[in-house]
Amino acid sequence: MTIVARDIYDEALCGEPLELAVAPPALDTHSSLWTLGDWWIVLPAPDLHPAPSTQQLVRQLRQWTRWSTRQLAEVLDTSHTTIRAVENGRTLVGGHSGDLRRRLADAHEVVERVFLLANRDAERVATILDSAPPGKRSAVEELRAGDPARAYLAALDVLRPRRPGLIVEDRPRRGGATAALHE
Repeated sequence: MTIVARDIYDEALCGEPLELAVAPPALDTHSSLWTLGDWWIVLPAPDLHPAPSTQQLVRQLRQWTRWSTRQLAEVLDTSHTTIRAVENGRTLVGGHSGDLRRRLADAHEVVERVFLLANRDAERVATILDSAPPGKRSAVEELRAGDPARAYLAALDVLRPRRPGLIVEDRPRRGGATAALHE
């Protein structure tokens, strides 16, 4: 007579009901080697990058665009003295500066992307951001309005204008004015 050692997983797989509810094994997350059930999972160590300081953000924005402190202050909807103070290392106080840190981070992200698309030419970046695509606001105006996504799209429209064609037109579509593509 052969005795077969059966564990709880065999019983569950054979369709027999379990007598008691079984708690899943605890997931050990304290080391880089995790055990999940019977398997070992090796996860890479997280690569943490500290957030850049506001002073660094202001300096990079001014370097990428060659904007004066007054021009940058207009884009961020603040005063030039605040920009100068941040550039000199003063920390932002949440109650006094409002959401300046968020607006600064949004502007930095948009300008950084445009800077890379403009082949790292600061004068070209400033021109792209100040120019408005036909019938729309410029990227600077969109940043002032607090909409970084539209600012980036406006900069892209200036950098690479849309061409009217079969799919993309200059005028809006009329209701019920659809036709098959083969016509």
